[in-house]
This record gives sequence, structure tokens and C-alpha cells, in this order.
Amino acid sequence: MAYVTEQKPADYCNYVGGEWTKSSSGETLPSYNPATGEWVGTAQNSSVSDVEQAIDRAYDVFQKSDWGYNPKRRYEALLGFAQKIEENLERLATVLTREQGKTIKESRQELAGCVDTLKYFAGAARTVFGRSVQLEPGNFGVIAKEPIGVVGIISPWNWPALLMIRELAPALAAGNAVIVKPASLTPVISVELFKLIAEVPQFTKGIVSIITGPGRSIGAAMGVSKKIDMISFTGDTSTGKTIMELATSNIKKLALELGGKSPNVLFADANLDKAIPLIGRSIFISAGQICMAGSRLLVHEAVKDEVLARLKQYAENLCVGNGLLESTDMGPVINQDQLELVTEYCEIGKREGKMITGGHRLSGGEFDRGTFFAPTIIDELSPSCRVVREEIFGPVLAVQSFANEEEALAMANDTDFGLSAGVWTNDLNRAMRMSKGIKAGTVWINTYNKNFPEAEFGGYKQSGLGRTRGVDGLMEYCETKHIHFEVE
Repeated sequence: MAYVTEQKPADYCNYVGGEWTKSSSGETLPSYNPATGEWVGTAQNSSVSDVEQAIDRAYDVFQKSDWGYNPKRRYEALLGFAQKIEENLERLATVLTREQGKTIKESRQELAGCVDTLKYFAGAARTVFGRSVQLEPGNFGVIAKEPIGVVGIISPWNWPALLMIRELAPALAAGNAVIVKPASLTPVISVELFKLIAEVPQFTKGIVSIITGPGRSIGAAMGVSKKIDMISFTGDTSTGKTIMELATSNIKKLALELGGKSPNVLFADANLDKAIPLIGRSIFISAGQICMAGSRLLVHEAVKDEVLARLKQYAENLCVGNGLLESTDMGPVINQDQLELVTEYCEIGKREGKMITGGHRLSGGEFDRGTFFAPTIIDELSPSCRVVREEIFGPVLAVQSFANEEEALAMANDTDFGLSAGVWTNDLNRAMRMSKGIKAGTVWINTYNKNFPEAEFGGYKQSGLGRTRGVDGLMEYCETKHIHFEVE
């Protein structure tokens, strides 16, 4: 398949109060393809006054509409949105790949995940349940679940469609008004999705808005606004801490899905034929730019040499290039800044460990137009090395070895993060012990990166607060109210 490199960039507006509007600043935000450098589109570089007007509008609509108490309408709206994405999936996948750089195969997967998530929470909108309690003779309690109010969602650039929809769907299903602030590196795909929302008549006009622009100003304005009742943020841990500080303005509720440094723990009895490609995929998918990347490999010393040889072959056989080509296995990192950051970590790895493969920018031919980095594996790193301890957000696998189960568990937990982990063993008892012992929100056994909208996801420690997906993900966007009846 030939890929398009010369398309006229489109202009994108904010969507506020059910209307397409331009920023009062008159400034715009360009978006570029990291594989080719081409100009993909231009979004609004919004001002604080723009987001304040959007907040006022969302607050007003929430107070006056029946959206929060009309679950059938919410069901129909979310289902209609899902159907619109399905109808436009291939076009949207091309937009996503051109803007973010990931492979077209990953883009299709991401958008299919959006559809699945919306369908799940469409059904969940009609099952926002509470409970009743007989408290004592003549006293009866109803524990009701109600929408929180206005929710601000700040979404990331690495999986910009799914990680926006993952929070938008439950927030709307629970009956809230929502304002989305997408990442400034990927505004185009986010606004393209909102164009489809605008085509679904069941959405109450103004109940959901999108504002593009810099996080330092408009994201901060959302954080301190007293009319926003909750912030959902997906991104790095340092920014999450800033969001927590801003939220003290009115003690907002927070949902934070933050960084990770997730281990794949590979025991000697594991099925290597299955494990090797999935471990490789877990770190090289999206060029390693994914919070749950299996960026640490903890491998039993008895099979380390074989595992490293096979992973080296896997990495070197990956086809790195423009994501629009069907043959591409891994695209570029998002931009020059990220390329330089990954390079810096690999220089540390070269000094403190042993480079098995990669560790450099790819150059020559088409590579010179984009920000491509070789799939990288580094061995013999100390537990204190920054490559082992810090989230790189690039295609870099840090390898450590262990001698026994106790050592493996200690190494897996020797991190500030706790988002996810993988355990590879054919011993069921060991799998259970490890899954119980690892301090992470998700532990996969003999697989990795399997996510479903009905199964909760989130982190321990500095990987975040709260849960997304599943019943808990819906309840994150609800308030709990006790209504007490005393019967005479």
C-alpha cells in the first residue's frame, strides 16, 4: 500500500456548547507527522478565557438539562457515537497514524477499542445502580449514585483516541457534563472524533466539549476552576502531582492514570515460543510509548542467554518505518524532544550496562524525514540505574536476571510504579503467589497487554489513583448519596 505524504492540512475548531468556535487568541496549534515531518492539521491554541467560557457553558447545561437523569438517552448517544466510529474507522485510522506515527495496524486496534468501550458503557449507562438498606425499625436508607457534575478530562498523545474515549465514555454514561483537553501533540484525531459526536442527535447540546491548547495554561485553568467537580488525567507522574496540587482549589475528585515501569517476570519453565514475541511486543508496540509497556524484563538466569538471543533476533527483525505501510511493525517516536530523551537514556545504558541491540537513531533514506529509533535491549544494568528505574517512554528494554522466586518478586516490586506486570510460568501455584505478591493494578499470567472495557485498570503507588474501565471505572464518575427515611 502506498502512503500519502502530501495532503492539504485541515483546520480544526473547538467544540463548545454544541458549536464549532475559534480561539479568542487567534493563535493556532500545528500538528506534524513524526514519520515524515508533514503538516497534518491545525487546531486552536486556546486561551484561558476560552476554557473558562467552555466551563461556564458546561456547568449551565448540566444544571438545566435532563442528561444526568436520562439513562436511555445516554445509552442511545454513546451507542450512536460507537456506530459513527465504526462507519469511519479506516479513515480515522489513517488520520491517527499520520498524526501520532503508530502503525496503521495499531491505529485500527486502538479505534476498535474505542468502539468496544463505547458499547460497553452505553449499556452501563442504564445500570448505574445503588442499593437499599434496612437500618433499624422504622429507618430505611437508599444509597444512590448520582453524576458528579462537570468533569474535565486531560488526555495523552500516545493512544490519543482510546485513552480519551476510555474516560469520556464512563463520565458521560454516569450522567456528567464533560470538557476534554487533548494533548497538544495530537489534537487532530481528538477533534475528528468530536466531529462524529456532533452528528449524534441524542447528545444534549453542550453536554460535551473539546478545547485544544497548552496544558500549562488551559489544563491548569481546568484544575483550579471551582465549577469543575472532577479531573481525570492520563499522563506522566510529575504532571499528575501538579494536577493534585491544582485540584485543592475546591477539593476536586481525581482519577489519575500515570506512569509505569512494568516488569515481565520470566521463569525457566515458561513457554518461550509464546513468551518471546509477546514480551517483545509489550515493549516495542507504539515504539514503547505506552504507560503499560513491559519495559523491564526479569529473566531466570537458567534461560537468560537463550531468551536474550531470541529477543535480539525479534527486535532486529522488526520492520521500522512509516506507519501507513502495512508491512511496518514499529513507527517513530512522537517528536525530536522524545528522540533526544530516548537517546540520552541509551547513552546511560551503554555506560552502565551491555547493549544487546539498538541504542541509536535510525538514519538514511526515509528515516531522515522522521524521528525513528532502533528497538533497543540493554542487559547487565544495576537496580539503581536510571534506565531500570525511570519511565523512558521509548523502545528500550532493560534486562535483569534472578536466581529464585523470592528474588524475582523483590525485583518486580523494586520500583516507584505499580501499573502492570506480566508473569510467565507453567507452575500455577507460582503464578498465584507472584500475582498476589506483585504490587500492581494488573498482573497478566502468560500473556501481556490484554485489556477489556469490563475489566478494571489502574495503578498502585505512583502509577495513579482510582480505576478506569469496568464497574469501578463507571463509579469513579459518580457521587454516592445516602437518602434516609424514617417511617412513622
